Amino acid sequence: MDVKTRSILLTMILNLLWLALTPQAAAQESAATKAGGREALWRCLSQQVVALARDRQLLAAVNNYNAAPPDPQALDRRWPELTATDPLLQGITQSPAAHQLRRWIQEHSIQGEGLLIGDNGGLAAATDKTTDFWQGDEAQFLEAVKLADGDVYIQSELPDASTNMMLLKISTPLYNARSPAPVGVLVIGFDQFVIDFIEPCPAD
Repeated sequence: MDVKTRSILLTMILNLLWLALTPQAAAQESAATKAGGREALWRCLSQQVVALARDRQLLAAVNNYNAAPPDPQALDRRWPELTATDPLLQGITQSPAAHQLRRWIQEHSIQGEGLLIGDNGGLAAATDKTTDFWQGDEAQFLEAVKLADGDVYIQSELPDASTNMMLLKISTPLYNARSPAPVGVLVIGFDQFVIDFIEPCPAD
């Protein structure tokens, strides 16, 4: 085989290799771009949730709850029987703090879930009736309550039984000036389907 023929064959082989590898490289680049965009979205939403956790009305609501908290396990046993008109449930889902959470979620995710949890794991406020009153055994509380001010715990693509949505949940501890320990936890569940399309955070 002469030099010219070997050169032609080598060129053909290189072209075939390039054609074979190009889709794989493109897929890898696309996956990396998608992951980078998702992480940027999580950072942006996390910053907004942390800012909400410092709202005076929400802090006042959780402080009021902590001042005279109910027995969370006892109320948890009664929870399934409470109807929408029950004063006890309305005090949690129709309070000023619950309305504020509902408005905030509508602005950022159209629909979703918002929970304000006291330091004993019970609900101080919620946008809707949850499966359980006591959240103290769930990761969204247990992990967040260990964090420093401004840190978050994220659960992505989480099926939620009470809302029947696929949620991106961001949890962050609540602190006030009088306590070195968290006084509660704020949980915001964004509808994963909605935020994938409405782009709630501005592009860089």
